[in-house]
Amino acid sequence: MAVGTTAAALLIAGGAFSATTQVMGANQQAKGIQRQAEYNAQIYEQQAAMVLEKKKIQDYQFNREAARARGTIISRTAGKGFNLGGSPLAILIDNETQMQFDKAIGDYNLDIEANYARSGASYMRETGRQQSRLAKFSGYSNAFSTLLNTGATIGMMNLGNPLAKTPGPGGTGMSSSQWWGGRA
Repeated sequence: MAVGTTAAALLIAGGAFSATTQVMGANQQAKGIQRQAEYNAQIYEQQAAMVLEKKKIQDYQFNREAARARGTIISRTAGKGFNLGGSPLAILIDNETQMQFDKAIGDYNLDIEANYARSGASYMRETGRQQSRLAKFSGYSNAFSTLLNTGATIGMMNLGNPLAKTPGPGGTGMSSSQWWGGRA
């Protein structure tokens, strides 16, 4: 009888330990997933910040190029003795319009690139949250399954029942003389 109780206690302790370590492992895995997702999201945010810096540099370069083009047209017109009117003015306006159009396209492309990086950061965080939840759920599910299996094992062995016979060879509940057919 004491052997059965001891075996049941050991099974319960082993099942509880296994279930606890499964939950603890799942929680650790979930934290690791969250940390990795946050790290990846921060990389995407850095990319978005770099795109904004790239846009500032592009604006500076545009202003420099626009000033150079204006200066070239004005100096060539003045060098030939013409006033800035008529055709030279039309060329200046056309150049300025084309450059503004090119700048707008460049700004749009950089805005798309920055939004893509911000979207990637959000995606990483959300994916991390979902995978973290899944890891925790999996750990709790495994722990529940372990406890259920431990309970079923104890029930099949009749170890928790003080009125049950001690299982004989093969866990049948027969005595060894019944098992061996009187050959023991």
